[in-house]
Amino acid sequence: MNEPVEIVDLLKRILDVLERIEKKISNNGEEEKIKFDPFTLLELPDNLRSTAMALIKLGRGTASDVAKITGRGRAIESHYLNTLVKMGYAKKRREGRRVIYEIRG
Repeated sequence: MNEPVEIVDLLKRILDVLERIEKKISNNGEEEKIKFDPFTLLELPDNLRSTAMALIKLGRGTASDVAKITGRGRAIESHYLNTLVKMGYAKKRREGRRVIYEIRG
């Protein structure tokens, strides 16, 4: 009967370690704030600018949603959106199989 209690304790310790790792990965628990204003848009290359503007218009959406607005392919938009994420202008999260993107405030 000791075994189930030990498993629960082990799972709690694993969860604690994972939470500490996640905080370290996300800049010690502080989200990087990047202001996204019209001047920032002007500094971006045309392809990223149109992707960013489409995402601003949507508020949040998938690469397919952005592709419908820009008229480009989903794969291209996915690449551009991931570039915006790497630059710190957008963030993404998974909802099942879908990846949802939104502009950082």
